[in-house]
Amino acid sequence: MDYTKTMKVVTELVQEVGAFQIEKFKSRAFTYETKSSEIDIVTEVDKTSELMLMDKLAKEFPSFGFLAEESGEKDIDLEYIWVIDPLDGTTNFSVGVPIFAISVGLQKNGDSVLGVVYMPVTGDMYTSIKGSGAYKNNKKIQVNKTNTLRESVIATGFPYDRAENVVNNVNEFTKVVTKVKGIRRLGAAAYDFCLLAEGVYAGYWEYGLKPWDYAAGLLIAIEAGAVYEMMTKRDHSMIVSNPTIFNELKSTLI
Repeated sequence: MDYTKTMKVVTELVQEVGAFQIEKFKSRAFTYETKSSEIDIVTEVDKTSELMLMDKLAKEFPSFGFLAEESGEKDIDLEYIWVIDPLDGTTNFSVGVPIFAISVGLQKNGDSVLGVVYMPVTGDMYTSIKGSGAYKNNKKIQVNKTNTLRESVIATGFPYDRAENVVNNVNEFTKVVTKVKGIRRLGAAAYDFCLLAEGVYAGYWEYGLKPWDYAAGLLIAIEAGAVYEMMTKRDHSMIVSNPTIFNELKSTLI
């Protein structure tokens, strides 16, 4: 399979979807509803964006399956599947915070082989093909070389069910926040991975992610030199960082 040609299709597509999102974001002309809880929301922009992505990808790659945030699973037993978050940072989008992303990952037999994260507001495009490095706007990026937590800016996030689930990251946050230069919570996991990949953050951890949150972003971070480990406290939880602070961050969290 020619991943370079596939990448071209995806990057052009996310720019098209991103333009639609910007129009809606600026006009505030959209509705939303709740999903699993009153603070877990989905907008009509999420749903329309996902349909735009899936329709185009299904036409271009008819033998591929899908795992998408709003539509769920479709033919995920196939060799190749697209893993899609059409609007990562829905809460930000809904209240006017200009930090949200389109995340599209391609997996082959369960392993991510291509990742694209696009930031519609800034126009920044993060891309990676497995084994070929990570890029921001076609320029190669890599993780930073920060040596200690005290020198590091770290990112994290909190699960939607933080009020009900005791594994909610509150205790871990209090452990880390006093040991680092800074800690950030932007509300868009895909973008957190990319900021780590380009050396802005030295590390990132989060509990209760979903596959569409990290299928693209984690590949980009790894290809930029990051290391990671899945945590057992909760499904789809992980620590990701540059190699030099990983053990210190892990020992602080666990």
